[in-house]
Amino acid sequence: MSNKFFLTRKGLAALRQQNAALLEDLEASTRAMGHSASIDNDLRENPEFMQLRTKVTYQIPNKLAEIEKILSSFQLIEETTAFRSGNFTEVQPGAEVEVESLEDGKRRVFSILGYGDGEPLKGVVSYLSPVGLALLHREVGDEVDLPYEGDLVTYEVIRIQKIEFLD
Repeated sequence: MSNKFFLTRKGLAALRQQNAALLEDLEASTRAMGHSASIDNDLRENPEFMQLRTKVTYQIPNKLAEIEKILSSFQLIEETTAFRSGNFTEVQPGAEVEVESLEDGKRRVFSILGYGDGEPLKGVVSYLSPVGLALLHREVGDEVDLPYEGDLVTYEVIRIQKIEFLD
């Protein structure tokens, strides 16, 4: 894969919404920091001011920088060549992958989606998650070790297809 971040349309909207909320929080926290400083001149002994300063100086700007990095170099999964053609010869974002345990024959299905799209209990994983990374670029017939109930289980990839619910 490239240095691009893969997002679904839903993930992109959520990321933009999170960015806007962080900008509002930054503004409100900066105002609150100023108010706290005006109440107590000894800022070293003002825990509220110190917490707000940490939030305004480090926490919010770091998260905003992360989001900006993603928004400046993303690709919508729905617009990738593989997704548009439906031709998934290997696992990549936008693929539904079925694997079968080599130990007991149990099958699991994973939908590989974009940054922040994970819902592991529903079998939806981000391509950046440990399971997503282990499955990326695998082809039908490949073996892969995946975590299951605290253990690593060896599975064989038995099916790769386009996720239908993104259309």
